[in-house]
Amino acid sequence: MPSLHDSVRAGLLLFARLIAAVPVFVSLNASGALASYLVAPGDVIEISVVGLPELRQRATVNMEGQVSLPLVGLVNVAGLSLNDLQGKLRNDLTNKTVRNRAPDGSERAVYIYPEEITVTIAEHRPIYVSGDVSRPGELPYRAKMTIRQAIALAGGLDVMRARSGVDPAMQEVDLQTEGRLLHAEYLRQQAVVARLSGELNGTPSKGTDSAASGGQILTKAQRAQMEQLDIALDDYKKEVASLQKSVEQTQSQISTLERLREELVQSYQQQAADVARLKGNLEKGLTSIGRLSEEQRALSFVSERLLQTEANLTIARRGEEEQKRQLQRANDQRRLRLVREREEAENRLADIRTRIQAAGDKLMHVGTVKSRGQENAADNPTFKIFRKDGSTWAGSDAAYDTELMPGDVVEVMLPRETFKATE
Repeated sequence: MPSLHDSVRAGLLLFARLIAAVPVFVSLNASGALASYLVAPGDVIEISVVGLPELRQRATVNMEGQVSLPLVGLVNVAGLSLNDLQGKLRNDLTNKTVRNRAPDGSERAVYIYPEEITVTIAEHRPIYVSGDVSRPGELPYRAKMTIRQAIALAGGLDVMRARSGVDPAMQEVDLQTEGRLLHAEYLRQQAVVARLSGELNGTPSKGTDSAASGGQILTKAQRAQMEQLDIALDDYKKEVASLQKSVEQTQSQISTLERLREELVQSYQQQAADVARLKGNLEKGLTSIGRLSEEQRALSFVSERLLQTEANLTIARRGEEEQKRQLQRANDQRRLRLVREREEAENRLADIRTRIQAAGDKLMHVGTVKSRGQENAADNPTFKIFRKDGSTWAGSDAAYDTELMPGDVVEVMLPRETFKATE
């Protein structure tokens, strides 16, 4: 008595005989061209066996035209029609024995019959679009795909590519990137100008933080320039304070020398009067020569000290003048440097502003010319299909509604004379 499993299998075999030819029919009759379609590298083959889901497999035809299949190994399939391929695989797999696990966990040998084997092309090899389209390259093939549909998938016609050979999408991205970089550099240069103005005016960032930012979040460049402003002003104040301290010390030294000179002048005058008085007393015999000599030596000492003090006072006054000139020179040189740097920064700012405007004009020009060119040329493109016939490629003219085959290469050309009229 046949088992339940055998009766189910017999029913499946009957059903398989009814549907075995369906995938072939669908694939072969998708279009008139596909009726003679030959498998080629890049196609994805799907093989299934009724009742044995573990043998269901998809395999891509490799560059040598082969696929690797269970129970068979490498099989040459390139150049075969789908009917021939199915017949070949049925011959190779017929009467193969497979160990099948039943629902109760037991295993037994199952034979594969030709009617149980189904072969389809799951994915056709892609097509390729080149020429005057926005995104040239590889596209997945769909049954009954036309050139119009392929151009739509490639982003549409692109007059800018036809005009200059430059990818307008990439050109637009480059211009937008350039605009962002220029804008960032513009903000940085604005911060530099603000910092230099702050240095010239002696205004620290803490006093202009809210006004400079306008209530907005400061950029990294602005914060860095403000920190640099505070450091520069702090260094300048320290330098000025050091020079002023030197001037004050010299002025204090001058005051001390002037007081000493006055004291020495008074002492010298007093000593000179004493020497004159002693000379008169010596003539009258009222004093000795020794006392006069002693007073004369004291007068000479005071005179020498007075002369030395006068010399030191002259040196100190010259030093004071030099320190004042140095302080003024440091301030003048600093202002000249800051004015020059601010002028250069403002010039760079103007240059960047011009470049930003130019980038914006280029973006507008790209969009305008592309739109105008498409209006003038979109209805006049020419198409050429390159299709491999055996080992050679053949080209033929085509139209919007020409149906494509897997592996076709479509070349799209817009008329060049149209562009001259649009400039």
